[in-house]
Amino acid sequence: MLKENITRILGIILLVVSMITHKYFGISVAFIVLAGLVMLIYGKKFSQKQFKFFIASFKQINKRYIFIVLYDLVFIAIFFLVIPLFSKIFMSKLQNVTTLEGAASVLIMLLAYLATVTIILLLSYSVSRGLIWSMILKKKFTAPFFKKFLLLNFLWWLILALPFLIVLGAKQEYLFYFIAIIAIIYIHLTSIMHYDFTKNQRIGKAMKNAFKLTYTNFKSFLLPYAYVTLVYFILLQVFWIVPQTEKYMFFASVLFVVFFLAWFRLYLSQILKKITSV
Repeated sequence: MLKENITRILGIILLVVSMITHKYFGISVAFIVLAGLVMLIYGKKFSQKQFKFFIASFKQINKRYIFIVLYDLVFIAIFFLVIPLFSKIFMSKLQNVTTLEGAASVLIMLLAYLATVTIILLLSYSVSRGLIWSMILKKKFTAPFFKKFLLLNFLWWLILALPFLIVLGAKQEYLFYFIAIIAIIYIHLTSIMHYDFTKNQRIGKAMKNAFKLTYTNFKSFLLPYAYVTLVYFILLQVFWIVPQTEKYMFFASVLFVVFFLAWFRLYLSQILKKITSV
């Protein structure tokens, strides 16, 4: 009886927790409520199958999982090395500007700075994601694969430039929520895109399927994402034991996101494998 209704029981628990902790989580408690409601609406048989599938995802936390985490950490290290370094160089040049001619040269330098940083980050991002998805799908990471994968990410970043600028223009009090929503959509679409490309190595098809699979299989993602939300908020409680200083919270947040997304990608890859095989 308990096994048959475990998903619905979890849904009820989430709804109760959302009522108790709404002051602590704020507006983000809406995600807990949605996850709880989703867990309640599905039938027993479907929920049982999905729950077993969800539990099985934790068996993938092995040596491959550790490598996925390491690849992600290397990219993040490069990101937090490149941005401050180039910013420091640019600001030092900016302080020496005293003439209009100097301002023009600084503008050119700024454009060069942005281009250089973008290229470095795009390359390191594509290498890390290429290695991650090649490992998940057990494909070879080759030069031809990387060239196409790099182009895919470049085109995707160009598409994302507009919504990114719109978010930056949002009012300060709404900025956090806009960023959270955009981040969730980005992670979902990008993960599907990278999965599809690694599998088929076709840029156009990968970009198309990121949206097509989301639309045609929307219901198939709901319950798995309710489980993902459950895991996220359970793991989030680790921050109760983290020292409440900026330095510790920053490192804890980075590690939290990296370890969580490593599991999420493995879980999502199995969901996509099941969806695309039907």
